Amino acid sequence: MQEAKPSRAGRPAKHAGRERWNAAVARSGGFGRRPGPLYRTMTVQGLLALAGLVAAVLLLARFAPGAWRAWRIYAGTRNRRMADAGPLEVPAPVGVAARLEELRALGFSRIGERFIRLPGVPMRYDWVMGEPTGETYAVTVPSLVGGFLVALYSSFEDSTWVTTSFPRGETIETPTFHVAFVPTNLTEALATHRATVARLAARHGPARRVRTMADSLRMDADYRTHHGGRTLRRLTLRLISPALGAGFLVAICALLVLLER
Repeated sequence: MQEAKPSRAGRPAKHAGRERWNAAVARSGGFGRRPGPLYRTMTVQGLLALAGLVAAVLLLARFAPGAWRAWRIYAGTRNRRMADAGPLEVPAPVGVAARLEELRALGFSRIGERFIRLPGVPMRYDWVMGEPTGETYAVTVPSLVGGFLVALYSSFEDSTWVTTSFPRGETIETPTFHVAFVPTNLTEALATHRATVARLAARHGPARRVRTMADSLRMDADYRTHHGGRTLRRLTLRLISPALGAGFLVAICALLVLLER
């Protein structure tokens, strides 16, 4: 004769506790999962969002230091000042030295060398030469693209500036700031620069004379105070754009991951 099973009420307390535990485990979906409504199984979309977040964080870590350095250089342009690197002549790199010889052939002579300290990069030098009248001075710097960059400068008493670069640069035209570049040769760049200075002299008076290092440092301070950073805006934006894009991806992927919880 089959023995009757004891009723639920008659079972020992330890068996009742075990049944409650088993029921909780069953509701949660099995052993190893936390019971309750807070648990969610991550979907394929959630896994993709998490993978995207990891990739975006890695990209941000890769691009952020360079972007921050570029921003610091741009943001401090107006307050930064050049300094005299003399009295001894600083040897010029090959690309710069060739342009200095061209400037000598065009009637320019050495004024001196200057240096500046920029955030996160080695000390930067430039080579300054002036023409006999003092109306225009030329600054030549090393460049990773092409080996050199030459910029011709002239200014007026009201802090209106004319800048002509060779072989590349920006183009800006405002009542007090005239920026152009000539890609062909230094002779044409000088001719273009002198034509612009002559045209503006009718309205602004004679250009300020720069013949000594002290003159060039004073003019550099004036340039930075009134126009510093304006020729760097597009370059700075190009340098910080990858970091901005990576930061945007981090925000989007993080939001998608949170929505999956």
